[in-house]
Amino acid sequence: MFKKYLFIYLFLSISYTSFSQTFEDVLRYSSFFHEGSARFNSMGGAFGALGGDLSAISINPASSSVFIDSEAGVTLNYKNLKISNRLNNYNSSSKNDFYSYGGAGAVLVYENRKSKFSVAYNNHILGDFNSSFYLSGNNNNGIDNYFLYYADGIPPEDLLIYDNETSQSVYTYLGDNYGFGDQQAFLGYQSFIINETGDEYNNYVSNALYNNLDQNLDIFRTGNHFKHSINLGFSFNNHLFTGININVHETLFEETKIFEEFGYANNSNVQRIFFKEDLLAFGTGFSFQLGSIIKIKQLRVGLSYSTPTILNIEEENSQFIETDIIEKDGLSTFRIDPNTVNIYDKYELKLPSKSLFSLAYIFGSRGLISFDYEITKFNNSKFDDNDGRDSYLNSLNYSIKNKMAGISESIRFGGEYRLKNLNLRAGYFSYKGPDLDLENNIRGLSAGVGINYGYFDVDFGITKSNGFLKNRLYTRGLTDKYGIEKDTYSIYASFSIKL
Repeated sequence: MFKKYLFIYLFLSISYTSFSQTFEDVLRYSSFFHEGSARFNSMGGAFGALGGDLSAISINPASSSVFIDSEAGVTLNYKNLKISNRLNNYNSSSKNDFYSYGGAGAVLVYENRKSKFSVAYNNHILGDFNSSFYLSGNNNNGIDNYFLYYADGIPPEDLLIYDNETSQSVYTYLGDNYGFGDQQAFLGYQSFIINETGDEYNNYVSNALYNNLDQNLDIFRTGNHFKHSINLGFSFNNHLFTGININVHETLFEETKIFEEFGYANNSNVQRIFFKEDLLAFGTGFSFQLGSIIKIKQLRVGLSYSTPTILNIEEENSQFIETDIIEKDGLSTFRIDPNTVNIYDKYELKLPSKSLFSLAYIFGSRGLISFDYEITKFNNSKFDDNDGRDSYLNSLNYSIKNKMAGISESIRFGGEYRLKNLNLRAGYFSYKGPDLDLENNIRGLSAGVGINYGYFDVDFGITKSNGFLKNRLYTRGLTDKYGIEKDTYSIYASFSIKL
């Protein structure tokens, strides 16, 4: 993917701008949902006190030391998404289908009398960004307010194109020297959406007149947040299991956002606006985990703590805008295409720690039940603001502290019933998201079956989940909220072999 963009750079201007961080970045990367193997998913992800599953290593590092034999496995999945959107009482819907890799891992177990030592690796999905949807509705708030917000206070002469200049050269210059906001003001000004008032305070007015607008939004997203866990586990007398993870995080997020607006008054200079943005974000990071499982006869108690995750993120974006404007000679179309990729400074984002408490009860060889309770303090997320000396990032951190949940709870239940070499499973999960102002949650049911062939296991799982969240059309100016409800059917197939 990165090589593809390098190829594009040969033909495009490149603008290096100072910052791109927004409050929405924290929401995007604040993972609060777990996906793993078919067995893990079919039991609702309630494995904190059980262990013995490759995906369980990512939620409690002590899980690897529960394994009796060395093992390796891989998971594949299929997802069917039905997405319903709601903007100002107008509903839209779309459907998505995805086939993807669901993770892989391996564990090596070494026994010595009453103690056991294990080394493991697991790849765990913390965030699945893959989705596409179409949103349509009426609104009395237009995108002209987006451009007015960014233009406020900028001298109009900075937004002009002089002789021997092009829209590309000015857009690039503004990005290099003043940043993203001035580029947005330039797009709005040069496409005749806004105009200066002529007073000394560098104020602007909209050229659009309207009461009720038709707005369409197309979103196309791909990417994942993966956690690679390198694990060491120990057990003593088969009663106390402990472990540690060194986690490497890898994120990739791509989004194409297409916004179209029309339905202006007949006497409005602006008659149509088409605004397209492409965003590429990729990042790496790290975190640590400590965990333990205590066995008391048939009862299992699990405890796990994940340190804050430090992510270093790089972002690139490109934009163009097209407008239909009424002039003296009739309707004219203006297209401002800077043909420029903005490359932003790398930034650091700290995501909060997680604490997990788990209980499980084993019914001999017949089955088990399990319960997980996880707490995340999302308002502990923080951009690196250079000890408060960066005023912009400091203000973002203030918003995070006041707008994100102080305590967000996740609950997972699971059970398994064994019939010789056949295992029947079921589960329930409920996740509460990070934003206090925007509703965000995921709930669902799961079921599955596993077949044990001795040294080879095949597991299948299915989950039906319902997730709801609210988002904003844009982070500034046009901040109307729209709802996204996802009904997701996921089918998982895992294959594992004892080594």
